[in-house]
Amino acid sequence: MSKKHQEPLLLTLKPSRRLKQLLVIMHALALGSSLAAALTIAVKLALWAGLLVHLGFMLRHIKSQQHILKHTEEFGWELSDGADFESIQILDSTVISTFAIFLHFKTSKKQSLLIISDALTDDDYRQLIVRLKTQRE
Repeated sequence: MSKKHQEPLLLTLKPSRRLKQLLVIMHALALGSSLAAALTIAVKLALWAGLLVHLGFMLRHIKSQQHILKHTEEFGWELSDGADFESIQILDSTVISTFAIFLHFKTSKKQSLLIISDALTDDDYRQLIVRLKTQRE
């Protein structure tokens, strides 16, 4: 029986709109709870300032992230954060769902990457799920 040849998979992850919305909602809830807390106005203002600065930092960080995930038969899984591709080993602790993929991988150290389904086209997301389930190394 001959082995089927798989086409290389090259996926560019775009910033997730759903992740941005989730961050805004979480920060809004934190702002609301700090407002409802029995704290002095100075402490509330400091909390608000800290939360708003953190939200701004997170939104800029998400917007500037650029990840490219690649899988080939020859080199296996590779990841680029805008520079060169680095070989990665997908760990068994990776969680795959229809909403998000919590990609756990190892380079020289253990790392993780959250891939929300809207960071890719529907077809690319489906292909990634299939390839992850069939080609773990």
